[in-house]
Amino acid sequence: MKKSVIRFGAGLLAAMLLFTGCGMDGRKAGSSGNAEGTAKVSKPNEFPIVEEPVELAIFTTKPTGVEDITTNEFTKWYEEKTNVKIKWDLISGDARQAINIKLASDDYSDIFLGFSFAKSEQSTYYDQGVYIDMTDVVDKHGYYIKKMFEENPSIEKELRHTDNMLLGLSDEVGNFEGSAPHKMWLYKPWMDKLGLEVPTTTDELYEVLKAFKEKDPNGNGKADEIPLAARGQFGSEIGLDIFLMNAFLPWGRYGFTNIDGKAVFAPIQEEAKEGIRYIKKLYDEGLIHTDSFVMDRSRVTALAENEVPILGAATGRWTTQFTAAGTSNRMNEYIPMPPLSSPVSKARTTGAGGSGGCTTFSITTDCEEPAVAVKWIDWFYSMDGYLASKSTDGTRLAKEGEIGLDGTQAILTVEPAESGATFDGIQNVRWSGNFIPGYLAEEVSFKTADFTADAERKKTSYGAYQLYKPFEERGVVINDFPMPTEVGEEYLELRTNFMSAISSGVVGFIIGEKDIDKDWDAYVANFENIGLERYTEIIQEYAIDAQK
Repeated sequence: MKKSVIRFGAGLLAAMLLFTGCGMDGRKAGSSGNAEGTAKVSKPNEFPIVEEPVELAIFTTKPTGVEDITTNEFTKWYEEKTNVKIKWDLISGDARQAINIKLASDDYSDIFLGFSFAKSEQSTYYDQGVYIDMTDVVDKHGYYIKKMFEENPSIEKELRHTDNMLLGLSDEVGNFEGSAPHKMWLYKPWMDKLGLEVPTTTDELYEVLKAFKEKDPNGNGKADEIPLAARGQFGSEIGLDIFLMNAFLPWGRYGFTNIDGKAVFAPIQEEAKEGIRYIKKLYDEGLIHTDSFVMDRSRVTALAENEVPILGAATGRWTTQFTAAGTSNRMNEYIPMPPLSSPVSKARTTGAGGSGGCTTFSITTDCEEPAVAVKWIDWFYSMDGYLASKSTDGTRLAKEGEIGLDGTQAILTVEPAESGATFDGIQNVRWSGNFIPGYLAEEVSFKTADFTADAERKKTSYGAYQLYKPFEERGVVINDFPMPTEVGEEYLELRTNFMSAISSGVVGFIIGEKDIDKDWDAYVANFENIGLERYTEIIQEYAIDAQK
């Protein structure tokens, strides 16, 4: 399913801060007039929501694959079910520009939907009088939302701010394939032909990659094998740095880790130096494709899908992040490799988690009926709401005897759609999969009976999930966290600068632009010069100390 959520960062936050004192109607932070509204609403989980029709204005992007949201059959059905009429304020162009215009206007709409904002950005919205604190109204009217919080307390913990405010809701559809995102996959036919064991250490991986390069596993008599390749997105699940560096120390996109309550900047640690040396060794010996830090998905896929197999290993959450889904069987020929240990560290995987506190649904201070707004979104966090609005065509509740990927009674069943399309196809019957937030427990994703052409790949992915689960380290790598508005802009600028410096510095050592022995001190000094002390202070105070 295609994503319709849009994520924003430092540029948007800076733009938002420009509106302080103007275009805000003199509103106080989080003021909302009536906390719940005046409409008489139904009891929790009862429909219609109101006896007398209520209109809510929703500011959002034009949903992918939907012909016309205003005339859509599901839209009309849900309006009848709830007695809530939606006035759609749709954008289809530059979302940043549209939001800036919205902020400067006298009309925020009642609901912001589909824009994924980090906690720091949510705080800015609240402080500028755009968002309300939803805590009380959710406590009273959020039937399925509260059930989600009870089933998975970590979701509520991620969403809550340091003062316990709830400024929005997130999309929490669990998927075992997204768990432990930093994985590496090996081409099984080569492993079998060469009689190789799946590696568990960095030294063993080196030997496997060396065998791929030197022993002609594709049997064509040419030295055309590429032992390892990745897409050039440093610091992501599809890049190779996090998987390999995790064998030496906890490694994340933004550089910082929480080690026994202390903010530690990983890229300058001695273990990081050893990890970089290791990757450079692979690079220097031709075991990593030379363009692995710059090439896009199409190039990696072309390598993986070459008629004569030439790619031995690749990185990604699942195999179709580097192979072509459905066009060949190559996606089913790669097997997962577990997290690796090294001479200086145990094996681990980092980065698993939920939304990180990012929200895609918030109520604005213009909303006169917050209780109606909460009850309107609440149903989408139920199983019925998930099936009606987010699942692919062909998904239903499982019948007795249908077995999930984990070998137990299935909760859901996925069958081939008659049209071969998903909810993201151009149509006017349903909404697109990620247009609206919702909830599905992670275990449901593997307690699903799959009768589609993707079933074999899903079984392999479930095996990877089981393989990686014991090695998960949660809460060590620091990602998003709440902070005061006055700190937010400074932090986001620091984060942007440090991400660039980490990427250029580490890659520079690997590809030989710099000498790791001669230039290491200068590399460390550069971080100090661009604000390491202040960056560390912010991380320590707001990401660690404030969360205790």
